[in-house]
Amino acid sequence: MRPSMELTLDNLVATLSYASQAERSESHRQAEAQLGQWETAPGYHYLLQEVFINRDSPTPIRWLAVICFKNGVDRYWRPSKKHAISKEEKAQIRSRSFAMLDEQNQNLSVHNATAVAKIARFDFPSEWPTLFDDIERLLEQLVFDQNDMVATNNLLIILNRVIKSVSTVRIGRSRHAMQAKASTVVTLLVKLYTKFFTSWAASLDLKLMEVCYSCLKCLRRIIPEGFDQPHTNQDVCEFVSLTVDHLQGLVVEHDKYSSDLLERYVRCYTKLYYNILSNNPTSFMLLPCSQKIITTFLSLLEQKAEDIHRAGSGDGDDENDFWVVLALKGFLILKKCIEFIYKKGAITIKQRNDKAEVEASVAKLTQETFTPEAICHLCNIVINWYLRLRPSDLERWSLDGEEWWNEELSQSWEYQIRPCAENFYQELIKIFDEFLTPFIIDKISNGLTTQSDILTKDSILCTFQLSSVQLANHVSFDTLLKDLFIPQAMATSSSEGKVLKRRVCLIISEWVGVSCSRESRVEIYKFLTPLLSDEDVVVRLAAISTLRTVSEDWDFVKADFTPFFPTTIDPIIQTLNSVSLTESKLYIHKTLGGLLERCNPLVDQSVLIKVLDVIKSSGDGATEPIVKSSIVRLLRSLTITMSDLSPEVHSLALPLIRMCCSENTEYYTLLSEDGYDLWLAILTYCPTSCHSQEIVDLFGILVTGLRDSTEILPTILAIMRSYALYAPKLYCEPAGAEQLAVVAGYLATMRDDSYVVLVSLLDILMVSLDGNQQFYENLMSSGLFAAMLAYATDEAMTTFMANKLFLVMSRMAKSCPQLWFQMVEHVGQSPQTVIDVWIRYFNSNGNPRNRKINLMGLLSLTSYGVIAQGQPQGWCADAFNQSIAKTFIFTEEVNESMDGMVDAYNHDLTYEDIDDYAYLDPSIKPHGEKLRYTEVCAKDPVASTNLANFLKQCVLQVRNELGNSAFEQLVGANDQYVVEKLAGVQ
Repeated sequence: MRPSMELTLDNLVATLSYASQAERSESHRQAEAQLGQWETAPGYHYLLQEVFINRDSPTPIRWLAVICFKNGVDRYWRPSKKHAISKEEKAQIRSRSFAMLDEQNQNLSVHNATAVAKIARFDFPSEWPTLFDDIERLLEQLVFDQNDMVATNNLLIILNRVIKSVSTVRIGRSRHAMQAKASTVVTLLVKLYTKFFTSWAASLDLKLMEVCYSCLKCLRRIIPEGFDQPHTNQDVCEFVSLTVDHLQGLVVEHDKYSSDLLERYVRCYTKLYYNILSNNPTSFMLLPCSQKIITTFLSLLEQKAEDIHRAGSGDGDDENDFWVVLALKGFLILKKCIEFIYKKGAITIKQRNDKAEVEASVAKLTQETFTPEAICHLCNIVINWYLRLRPSDLERWSLDGEEWWNEELSQSWEYQIRPCAENFYQELIKIFDEFLTPFIIDKISNGLTTQSDILTKDSILCTFQLSSVQLANHVSFDTLLKDLFIPQAMATSSSEGKVLKRRVCLIISEWVGVSCSRESRVEIYKFLTPLLSDEDVVVRLAAISTLRTVSEDWDFVKADFTPFFPTTIDPIIQTLNSVSLTESKLYIHKTLGGLLERCNPLVDQSVLIKVLDVIKSSGDGATEPIVKSSIVRLLRSLTITMSDLSPEVHSLALPLIRMCCSENTEYYTLLSEDGYDLWLAILTYCPTSCHSQEIVDLFGILVTGLRDSTEILPTILAIMRSYALYAPKLYCEPAGAEQLAVVAGYLATMRDDSYVVLVSLLDILMVSLDGNQQFYENLMSSGLFAAMLAYATDEAMTTFMANKLFLVMSRMAKSCPQLWFQMVEHVGQSPQTVIDVWIRYFNSNGNPRNRKINLMGLLSLTSYGVIAQGQPQGWCADAFNQSIAKTFIFTEEVNESMDGMVDAYNHDLTYEDIDDYAYLDPSIKPHGEKLRYTEVCAKDPVASTNLANFLKQCVLQVRNELGNSAFEQLVGANDQYVVEKLAGVQ
């Protein structure tokens, strides 16, 4: 091939020929590159169309041409796209949209239909207003004049794709324009469908059946999407009524004429009913045949119940069995119908004139179809057949119980028959609880004791499991659990008892949060303990699942469960070692982690060591990132529970943290978030007596997370805060300055949750490193001090948030006022502006502790400023007087003790979430971080400085430096109250 050839039809065909070769070669690569260059060339897509509509061209070339054409339409048809196809070329392409209707290769026809549908999506109706008129004209011509079934089928395929594409439009004219044409299109399609169906039903001609099915697919799409109120169109009403007769006939004859095509017909009918019902339930109910549709599915669910129950017992796929699929749609349709009753026929604005008809339809449904007797009968059918475990379930349970259990957890009720029946039953008892509640209670009371079939017992128990909300006020769960459910589960043999054991576990999981006494929870622990060692893996996993649900419940009392912890942990660990599926391991890891945290601190040390051993062994063999992630989360839970003993996990946890949180490792992207959570727990629970150099060494890699993991910035900042308590002098080093520089870049746009953590971090550092010149230099060189000033004085920021940063600056101002002035001037800010804003915002600060810190900072700054200026006038003198006045008022409000403390100072600390890990549980002693923070708070000047004495020191210092005369002139600017108060300061 020559590079960069001219775009001509012959060159295009030759290039497509090279590109369609099966073997990769240099010519193949050059051809692909050439096609890529031509993509944006004028006329390229028109020529592609020329190639694939030409039946003389080889099929591989046509195949590649139609795919390139379809992709090109997707990329370049919109006028707003770069290198968009020109209007002239588009018009030429549209004019040949129906040029390959006589195509025998259906795959090519489908690709062409998809391309035409994409064009219609963009151009109808503005550029292609005659689209549906053209299709109607061609249909009539092909059917009634030429009787060309191939072309008719291809045209119907195009129409189906066009309707599907246009109906997805929610903004613009396309959908409304289609609805304007829907009536005439439906009239023609119904006429064609009736003609074809009559013909193939008499001759069983497969070609006619295919064409008729294509026609049905078009109708199935355009009726729900093309009409706001389908019941108002006569052709629609007649057609839907006709389909019910056809559906019934095909169902009756299914076993005689079983074929995939006939089954597709039936499924298409059910999709039509369901889509009308979903789009407009009121319109569906007002269809003359709606009652007939409902009774058809009610009869089908009853008559085919046994066949559906047995489906899948062979080698086939049970969920794709014809009767199963039909039953699924039946349940979905009936569910929509009873929802319609429940909502009392809620109607749209457009249908208010039909309110009487709607009410009549609801009344008819409740009086004739969904009567109490009919509902109880339907409920019986559901219990006896659809809620029961099927032979296929029991077979999969026996062959691979672990896999079956995981499948049960991930079931989708819309696509699997038993979950769908369970969902339908829940809808039944929610809406018809008035007469279904006594019906189910009778089943539980009498049916269990008289019924010998285990599967039926399980099904009856399933109804109790699914009815917790409705039955809670009518039965005593505690009594039933003790006297009926547990005895039933434990009385049967192991081969059959496993079914009931699993079911009782499911019942407990559902009911424990609804109605379960503290005494019954103890009975549950006794019941679950032997089940955790059961020989059947499904029973063991069900017991573990139930234990997790019970432990996560709000009313879980750890003191009640603690005696059972040692006897439950061993079988859980054994089950963990025996399961093979990743899902099972993850579930057990999460259960263990939850139990450890909920039972903290009552878990025995020996049990914690066992769990640690399990984590070590699991971590050694884990290769999947998701399993490693689960192990990291479990290790975090263990760290929290071990608290003072957490150094035991350091040898395992610290290398894991480095592996997860170092950007040059393969696990960084997937596991870093879990690694940071573990890192935070390690620091939080590290006891005060433990000083690990390895923990300190990790500090250097934290900057990576600070830069990359902004979505979990509060966690990263919390780790920084923990280091400020664990080893504050790290922030005097280059690594600390690097982190502060990154934070400086975030401050202006930081979210509130991150901002709160940052303020507490800085507050801790200011107290811990009070007067440390290197720290202040890092604060300056990193740009964080400048960012703090800019944030605090920005009028766009709220006063509440700005006051938090003034709190931090108060710390520095109190101990190093001269340095504060120098740093403010160095970053180009005006000290006068900053102090003016600071004083103005002060009255908005309602926290007594923070107000005191602010006043100490302001007094220190302004007294230094007055002395430095050496005169009793100016802005600094005014600020000094305001600070004095506010201090006098504050000291009278709080009434401090001689050592400077009041009870209010012990609340609303900047580190607000210090007790989060402890769940505010008084039985949990303070962890390492709490103790370290308590030591910092003890060094806080708030706890050791009497504000009145501090004011006195500042005033006397100014008096001594200025002299009595100048001082009297200075304070004379105050009001009488302040002057009188100052007179007492000696």
